[in-house]
Amino acid sequence: MAIGKKSRKLKKLSECMSDILSLKVTEENDISFLTELGIAKNSTDNKMLIMARLFEKASKGDISAIKEIRGIMNDSENKDKGLVSEIIEAVKNVG
Repeated sequence: MAIGKKSRKLKKLSECMSDILSLKVTEENDISFLTELGIAKNSTDNKMLIMARLFEKASKGDISAIKEIRGIMNDSENKDKGLVSEIIEAVKNVG
């Protein structure tokens, strides 16, 4: 496969995943999970769900989840902190 063709294919796949991640969560138990964490119902998209589930695993001691969050946080220091900061703040306010 030519490099240009492969690059276009990867870009298309990335766009597809981005579209899926931006969709609203529809499963009621996933929505409940997010709202119980204090996340506003209008923020319940698949990105938020994945990050919240990752946090859930980390909070139970899953070392790989903790490392992943640390990696995301380090990356976010160099980029927009919007989503990660919102999740962290929402989780801090659970009580």
